[in-house]
Amino acid sequence: MADRYLGGGHARTGEGPGIAGGRGTSGPVRTCVGCRTRRVKADLVRICMASIADGGQRATLDRAGRLPGRGAYLCRQTSPGCLLAARRRRSLTRTLRVSDHLIDWDGLSDQLTELEDEPSPL
Repeated sequence: MADRYLGGGHARTGEGPGIAGGRGTSGPVRTCVGCRTRRVKADLVRICMASIADGGQRATLDRAGRLPGRGAYLCRQTSPGCLLAARRRRSLTRTLRVSDHLIDWDGLSDQLTELEDEPSPL
């Protein structure tokens, strides 16, 4: 049963595609909204809607992965490319259940580019 949740292919033998990322299958598994690759949560970065000073909301990078609310995940290593794919497919707006104007695409891209050089927090 656990193999089925982890994407291990056949439930009894464990044969089949597995999870990308190279960290094994320990920990929660999430799907990148850009490339649709299933990875261990530590290999992804979370984007969620956060409140801002004027009472509105905007999409922001959740570095610790602990902010409240709906979140979407992008691959940590290829996040700018996955962000472009998510924008083209409108999967980020659909996952967060917000309209396109609430997402600052350029700001998110800059934050993700900075994040590429940092090690994974988990």
